[in-house]
Amino acid sequence: MLKVQQKNLTGSVLREVGWNALVQSIGLVNATRFILQYESGYGDYTKIKKELFKGKKVADICKEIEKFEKSTLR
Repeated sequence: MLKVQQKNLTGSVLREVGWNALVQSIGLVNATRFILQYESGYGDYTKIKKELFKGKKVADICKEIEKFEKSTLR
């Protein structure tokens, strides 16, 4: 098993270390079942993002988020 202590792992090392930790923790069959729970997603996020945030500044988006958070915390 690969033991790594550095903060910023490369994608391939991160996947290997994470997979090994998962298998060690819950076993190969359950680790596989766990991974299969995730979908890769669909659609074109870049296109959606451009439409969703069209003409908005970061400050505007932040204000919208704050307003939403306040309305849901009541």
